[in-house]
Amino acid sequence: MTMLRWLLLGLLIFGLGTGFKNGWLQVDWRRLLEDAGLDLGDPEQPMQLHDNPLLRPPAPPAPPEG
Repeated sequence: MTMLRWLLLGLLIFGLGTGFKNGWLQVDWRRLLEDAGLDLGDPEQPMQLHDNPLLRPPAPPAPPEG
């Protein structure tokens, strides 16, 4: 029974990978992020990756005082 689960999981991952590669499946990232509660600004403007809060580099640490 366990082998059958691994086989089905492998086929699912293979099918999703093939679907994304061939363009059969598409992800609307703006809608997905808005549904997750992240406001990305004007929906008419193309989304720039550096504006995405998930992909922004972390802020540098503050210099020590004193």
